[in-house]
Amino acid sequence: MIESFVYNFQSFMMIFARIMGLFSLAPVYSSEAISFQIRVMLAFLLSLILFPVTANYLHAVPPGMGEYALIILSEALIGVLIGFMVSIIFAGFQMAGEFFSVQMGFGYTEVLDPVSQSSLPVISTLKNLMGILIFLTVGAHRTLLESIAFSFQKIQLLTFTKEVNIGVLKSFEYAVGAMFIVAFKISLPVLGILILVTIAEAIMGKAAPQMNIMQLSFPAKIFVGLIVLIITIPFIDKQMEASFTLTFDRLNTLMSEWPKR
Repeated sequence: MIESFVYNFQSFMMIFARIMGLFSLAPVYSSEAISFQIRVMLAFLLSLILFPVTANYLHAVPPGMGEYALIILSEALIGVLIGFMVSIIFAGFQMAGEFFSVQMGFGYTEVLDPVSQSSLPVISTLKNLMGILIFLTVGAHRTLLESIAFSFQKIQLLTFTKEVNIGVLKSFEYAVGAMFIVAFKISLPVLGILILVTIAEAIMGKAAPQMNIMQLSFPAKIFVGLIVLIITIPFIDKQMEASFTLTFDRLNTLMSEWPKR
């Protein structure tokens, strides 16, 4: 086993490059909370585990160093592609949080998001944290590793042919469309209730002009929005879980229909 690993070290580096590409962009694994050294160690250990079962599916090692460098770059891009498609769904969670924050008056309350390492409204950060919790709870992190293992069998080399470009663009189209759909579904209950609150405030403003409706609207929207948000947490949980299932189904379909070399 050790001799086989030594003689096939170049093939092992192909596996390692693809997994490092995945860990550089995939949700949870790419978090700044996980140091670069730990990510490298995890990628190395996972590459050792996958090496015996995926080595036969790898592209042949070319004799030239330049060609080998291009293959390593191709493997890293495949990992980045898979990680990007999964991370798009978290952008949908952030978008839903943006809808909440603007309507509830939390648009100016920004905190540091631990996943994207950027300042987001507090509701967007809450949605991201819920997404991470569900991502780990339903085993989506294991499904992601299973997908990267399956990719070695279906995607040996990333070549920008017409068929590959059309398939990748179509998958991105579905992923981005799913992001908007998930954001709309998650935010719809709160947005619908807040629209009704806004209409009620407008009617009250017409019925009693002497009342300062603007002063009353901010605490009312925050109170109603938080109550509805708490009530709809089970619904949001199911939508997030369904979004992960949809994403991995689309990803597996992309790899299954990948053109043969």
